[in-house]
Amino acid sequence: MGTVQIEAARVAARTKKMLREDGVRATGRFFALQAWEHATLPILRRRRAGDTFPFDGRELEYEYSLYGQTWRNERTIEIAIARYFLADAPGRMLEVGNVLSHYGMRGHDVLDRYERGLPGVLNEDVLAYDPDSRYDTIVSISTLEHVRCDEVEKDPRGSMKALTNLRRSLAPGGRMLVTVPIDWHPGLDEDIAAGRFTLGRDVFYRRDSRYDWSRTDRNGALEARYGTPHEAANALLVTTTP
Repeated sequence: MGTVQIEAARVAARTKKMLREDGVRATGRFFALQAWEHATLPILRRRRAGDTFPFDGRELEYEYSLYGQTWRNERTIEIAIARYFLADAPGRMLEVGNVLSHYGMRGHDVLDRYERGLPGVLNEDVLAYDPDSRYDTIVSISTLEHVRCDEVEKDPRGSMKALTNLRRSLAPGGRMLVTVPIDWHPGLDEDIAAGRFTLGRDVFYRRDSRYDWSRTDRNGALEARYGTPHEAANALLVTTTP
């Protein structure tokens, strides 16, 4: 299944869910607004060209991509951070969750339990994954919060266990980047609050407006609620190896 097919399937599933839960009129308004935003995306890009957010002592430009409608959610900073992080030669690389290929970053191993039929994607459980050799770089973009939260098997420590197992798969001196939204997985939020879910260097972001994000502290991030006042995440943890 290609990128276009994946996106079409995602939109179809969302449409069915909205029709069932919200009705025809609300669903129609939602997709009319989306069509307008897609048509005016070039205007948004020009208007906000040069707008930045801080990361690692640099100012990074927001990502405005049609796939995933990044301007509407946390992808606007996650993809920008991933591009910056991977600008240095990543060596042998593993991505957990098939995200980056949709934004032009390909050629690495991908571990995704559920996206089947895609070349190069390993359909294995991140909690049990045991590679033959370790990776120089591991990246996961808003994926670990789903581990044992959105799955049939439930475990409030699922995200923490996934992070621990991935660290075992990292070569000595290797680099890892993980992002997770706040207020999606209660068990994960508990581990973040206690300082357990970390790779050693944590950066927290809060959403100041529909399009703008800024740095905050742990407590400020944990006060945020997913889906309000803005769509999707309103706070994000970015954790990396030192």
